[in-house]
Amino acid sequence: MMKDKGGVWDEIVRENELCPTSLEEVGVWWFVAAIFSVTEPLLDSMNKSNEHGFLGFRNSTNSFISWIDKMKACKIVP
Repeated sequence: MMKDKGGVWDEIVRENELCPTSLEEVGVWWFVAAIFSVTEPLLDSMNKSNEHGFLGFRNSTNSFISWIDKMKACKIVP
């Protein structure tokens, strides 16, 4: 969906006085599409992760909000 939207992003940057960035610098769009187009859960449990030493976890919603807030503070997104 983001293909050929560079001009739209440039206008958003200008209108909101953001740090000059290209659309490709703001997101890895193929990855975003892959993650959000999945209809089945990616993980059914954390057992395998725990078995391989990944014992910590982060709340996904809080993590997204935190990074968006950081990008807003740096004037990368409106």
